[in-house]
Amino acid sequence: MLRALVLSDSHRDYYSLERVLRLHPEAEAVFFLGDGEDDFFSPSVQKLLVNKKVTALAGNCDWGSTLPKEELVPLGGKRIFALHGHTRLVKYGLQDLVSEAKARKADVAIYGHTHVARVDYIDGIYFMCPGSVRGGDYGMIDITDKGEIACLTASL
Repeated sequence: MLRALVLSDSHRDYYSLERVLRLHPEAEAVFFLGDGEDDFFSPSVQKLLVNKKVTALAGNCDWGSTLPKEELVPLGGKRIFALHGHTRLVKYGLQDLVSEAKARKADVAIYGHTHVARVDYIDGIYFMCPGSVRGGDYGMIDITDKGEIACLTASL
């Protein structure tokens, strides 16, 4: 089984990022969905990411960031569409995100921005917002050797 951690919206709380990473050393991949780029790239957090596949994206509060805003990431034989969410107006519904995830043939779409943890399954695609790690929320994607997917949200 492959486990990926999904983290978003740390907003100057690098300690919560550290806590989640220490809780889940088994995670092979880590997605950071923005709004806390400086936190994510702090030396103490980066030490915990050695030997992990890392995807980091820019959020709407990551002023001047050169990180991508959206990315399609192959992982465990699946296609993960990752973004902060502001580019697809997720605070007003998932319509634009659903349309783009379908167009990109994603198996899972992960987004932040709303600070509300939730998992949906729409038209054969999992959609997950991990919530705000600053608020103690984060997500996990498990992909089994048989290609089955589980998207979970958790709290510290």
